[in-house]
Order: sequence, then structure tokens, then C-alpha cells
Amino acid sequence: MRILILGAAGFIGRNLVENLIGNMEHELYLFDRNSLQGQLLAQEKNCHMIFGHFSPETDFNNLTKGMDIVYHLISTTLPNTSMKKVSDGIRDNVMVTAQLLEACAENKVGKIVFLSSGGTVYGLSKQVPFHEGVITMPISAYGMQKIAIEKLLYLYYYTYGMDYRIIRLANPYGRYQRPDGVQGVIASFLYRALRDEEICVYGDGKIVRDYIYIDDAISAIKNITKYDGEYKIFNVGSGIGTSVNEIICVIERILGRTLNVRFEKGRKADVPINILDISRYEENIGQLIQVTLEEGIRRTMKYYGELNRIGK
Repeated sequence: MRILILGAAGFIGRNLVENLIGNMEHELYLFDRNSLQGQLLAQEKNCHMIFGHFSPETDFNNLTKGMDIVYHLISTTLPNTSMKKVSDGIRDNVMVTAQLLEACAENKVGKIVFLSSGGTVYGLSKQVPFHEGVITMPISAYGMQKIAIEKLLYLYYYTYGMDYRIIRLANPYGRYQRPDGVQGVIASFLYRALRDEEICVYGDGKIVRDYIYIDDAISAIKNITKYDGEYKIFNVGSGIGTSVNEIICVIERILGRTLNVRFEKGRKADVPINILDISRYEENIGQLIQVTLEEGIRRTMKYYGELNRIGK
């Protein structure tokens, strides 16, 4: 099976590639910017690394030719910065994805798997926990872009019969996530805690999110890809809400010490509560969560600790 992974060197992509490499029936075509992570992936068996940018100039026709599955994991914007240049985000994500889908339809790609966002597409919808059928009310351009791409996928399915799956992923964490970036509460807090640095919390710490360890997320993505039932959209999360303050408490309990926390003014793009209803997945596919929050944080802490020791 020929599989194209767009965004293969990113956090989700690297974990997905690592999981798929063991199956020698797969021929993996990995697309991402030229980076150390991409160069490492290029050395793996049954992997073909294609360096490039997700842009209007990308030759999607050649990229998707002969592919059975295309994983679309790329986004050029982040939830908390997407409002700075809304038109750029629409051009770079929605319009370029339309070009990708045109090429997939032309080349009769078997299935598109799109990584949407369970953390942003529901926005201020009041039906918590959010199930896949609630009205989406995103309050960031990032969430709006994801919804627009979801609608494009349906359009191409309706018009050309091109199969697809949409994964509305909660807040994943674990190995390969950049701890020094602007996204990922658990990654950021652990990184700073291990370095005895100050942790910044926006708001009062009562914001509630749904967190999922990366191994559970990857298993769910693979299972949804194989699923052949009536549903095209699945929430993927833990189904449990955890506040920022509770995350801090778990880290403190594991480390056995108090963290240095500074509270800043809240951000407008942060919805107060986001919990995903995962019953559709569990009723149609099976149990979703295998790793508890505390165990996942312990595993992630061990990973970052090893990175610190080897100086990466």
C-alpha cells in the first residue's frame, strides 16, 4: 500500500511514521520541510522523503499519483496566532488544500485522512462534552480553517466519490512534541519544570481541556483509517476534562516539589472548557484510551529528561 503523509516530520507525523514503518507492506512517501527530523526519516526502510513546502507552488499532481491513502497533517498556522493574518491562513491552508484535493480526485486516491481539531472547531458551543453532531462555533481562524477543509472533503466526496476520514483530535502530548514552542501545555510545563524555569499560565488556570497521550492518538488514527462504517468524522480524545491547575498538580506530585508558576492575563482565543464526547469511536471501533493522564505525563517527562541529558 502506497501512503503519502503530509507533515511527516511534525509531532503527529513522526509518531505515525514510526508506527507504520514496521509494516513492510507499506511504502511510505513522507512530505515536509527540509529538517533534521526529515533527514532522519529519510534513512528508514520503506520511506521516501520528499522535501518541500505546503504551498500553491507544490506539485500535488505528481505527489499524489498512485497513492492509496493520503494523510493530511499539515497546518501553517497555530490556534493562538491564527488571528494575526487571517487571509494568509485561508490562502495557505484552505486554498492549498483545495489544490491537494483536486489532485487527489484526478489521481483517484483511495482515501484522504485529515487531522482536524477537536480543541478549536467546537469553540463556544455549549453542548459539553462535544459530540460530532453539535454546531461548530470556532472563535479562532485556525478552527475556522479546519471546518472549511472538512466541508471541502465532503464536497469532493459528494462530487467525485473520494473517500475520507476526519479526526477531530483533542490536545495530544508525548514524545517528539516541541517543548519550547508556543503550543502544548503539558510539553511546555514539563520542559520548564525539568529545567527549574518559571511556568506561565494564561488566566486563572481553570481552563479545562481534553488531553490524550500520543500513543493512544496514533492508534485511534490508524483504526479510523481502517474503519469502513457510516461515519466520516470522529472525535479523538480522552473524554475527560482536566484543568491547567490540575496538570500542574500532577507534575508537582510526580516531581515531589512545588513549581514556580506565574499567572498572566487570559487570552481571548482560549475557550473556557473543551471536552470531547468519544462515544462514537468507542461504540463503533473500540476502547480509545489505554494510557492514563498521569502515566502519560510520566512517560513524557522521561522522554524530555533523556533529551536534556544528551543535549538535544
